Amino acid sequence: MSTSDSRIGFIGAGNMAEAMAGALISSGNVQSRQLTLCDLRQDRLTYLETQYNVHTSTSAADTFAQATTVVLAVKPQGMASLLKELQDKGLTRVSERKQIITIAAGLPLSFYEETLYDCLPDAFAALLPIMRVMPNTPSLVLAGMSGLCGNRHASAEDMDLAEEVLSAMGDVLRVSEDQMDGVTAVSGSGPAYFFYVVEAMINTAREMGFEGEAAKRLALGTINGAAKLLLASDDEPEDLRRKVTSPGGTTEAAINEMKARGVAEGIREGMLAAARRSRELKEEIG
Repeated sequence: MSTSDSRIGFIGAGNMAEAMAGALISSGNVQSRQLTLCDLRQDRLTYLETQYNVHTSTSAADTFAQATTVVLAVKPQGMASLLKELQDKGLTRVSERKQIITIAAGLPLSFYEETLYDCLPDAFAALLPIMRVMPNTPSLVLAGMSGLCGNRHASAEDMDLAEEVLSAMGDVLRVSEDQMDGVTAVSGSGPAYFFYVVEAMINTAREMGFEGEAAKRLALGTINGAAKLLLASDDEPEDLRRKVTSPGGTTEAAINEMKARGVAEGIREGMLAAARRSRELKEEIG
């Protein structure tokens, strides 16, 4: 099954679910009426129906039952009660294959299996493959980087379908579940590291006498061009850095100061801290 044959139900209709739905419609892979977005906020549903011409619902059970692919997009703290509701209503005992894609941060595949597969014979569980996704905020502008893994029941076809859904928002990397904490640290939290660097560049430009918009324009124009050059080049980042770093020049002075202050080590330690915290959150939520 491809997305063109799917009925996709989103349980939870926040910003990321909206980004996914909008991207799918824009891609042309699905028609808007193949999508149902479920939320308890009626004003939110009215907006989504008007903006995208999608079906909407306030019933998670109905959305789950009618979809061939379900995207679980509620906050991690609300996931347990949602899964319990679906299981209590007997909706997990399906007669036809139904893909489950979760975009909730921090919850391992076993968290979903414990409830959705509870008391299910393996033959029924096999019809309910579960795939876990770690998207990031640039997905909101169709420039995301998502990590994707699946449980033992997720076939190659299931993974292909999940990737087709996600690729409408950007790039997708298939990983093993034990790599998902790393995905969180690199791409999930990564945009914040980037914003932190840009923030420092803008503030320093203002110290140098550039006023608000001029400082921002200088910094954003520079990072936009640098990113485009990096993406277009076959050179490694280290090689590009060396090409612009003339001996005894201004760039070398800046890089030497950053090295002396341990900037690279700070980035490394920060990313490792993010991965550790991802593991801790699984234990706290689970």
